[in-house]
Amino acid sequence: MAPLGVVAIVAVILSMLAYSRRPTKSFRVNVQFVIALVTWAVLWFAAASPFAREGMTSLPFHMIGHVLVMFVVPMGVVGSSFIRSLWWILDAPARRRLLRWWYRGRRWRAPTWLFNPYTAALVLNVVMVTAHLSSVFDFVMARTWAMDWLMEPAFLLSGLFFFHFLIPSPPRHSHVRLRSQLVMVVVTMAEMVTLAMAMSIFTRTSWYSVMTPHAGMVSMPGMATTAAAAFSQQRLAAAILWICGDVWAIPCLVLIVRRVIARDGSIFAALERQSTRLSGAAG
Repeated sequence: MAPLGVVAIVAVILSMLAYSRRPTKSFRVNVQFVIALVTWAVLWFAAASPFAREGMTSLPFHMIGHVLVMFVVPMGVVGSSFIRSLWWILDAPARRRLLRWWYRGRRWRAPTWLFNPYTAALVLNVVMVTAHLSSVFDFVMARTWAMDWLMEPAFLLSGLFFFHFLIPSPPRHSHVRLRSQLVMVVVTMAEMVTLAMAMSIFTRTSWYSVMTPHAGMVSMPGMATTAAAAFSQQRLAAAILWICGDVWAIPCLVLIVRRVIARDGSIFAALERQSTRLSGAAG
């Protein structure tokens, strides 16, 4: 089984154990538990199910799995407070010692430039673009171990790093500046749209030789049978990437707008506040 499939199964067990040991189960805790279970089921589907194996020969299926692992699963992991819920597996004295060490006794701190929302956005976008370079993509898709141990873990970890700065993980609230969050979302949306356009509008041939049949190549189920079919699959994969850019970004933008309204009272008040600030800076 793929490593992320094992991670999904272990995470379900840990989620259930942590949930069972919580002394109180409020509505929020119940919702987070359900989100966690659904999230790990999605990860298993995207990385270890027959669908994931189809993604090794079908570019549209691969793109769906890519979006699930890099965007949907990290959003669910962060939103469900999975990492924080693991504290409840420990007994009370051990949990207190762990939290005391984490917040007071821990000596190492991540450098500011590293633990930064713009760094997270850069890492996610670099991983996404690199994974779709023809040389990298052909290498990975021809080797199952590279997909299981390199590409998919990179998708998941970069997604967790990115969404940690955008989505609250109750009881933790996000303290990232709203304009930084907006820049993260808009830049990533623009990169996804640009990549999708490059794969569909700005080219007339398939980028990936591993998806294009050639003499002596054994055709596998789901694989394109002609160069034209391979390019058609690439355009479909690009459309999936384009559409899914809105699927994850719209909820994030809604969260940002709600935070703006909570801070300033309304969008118009926020615009007036920003206009006053710019006028003061100009003067």
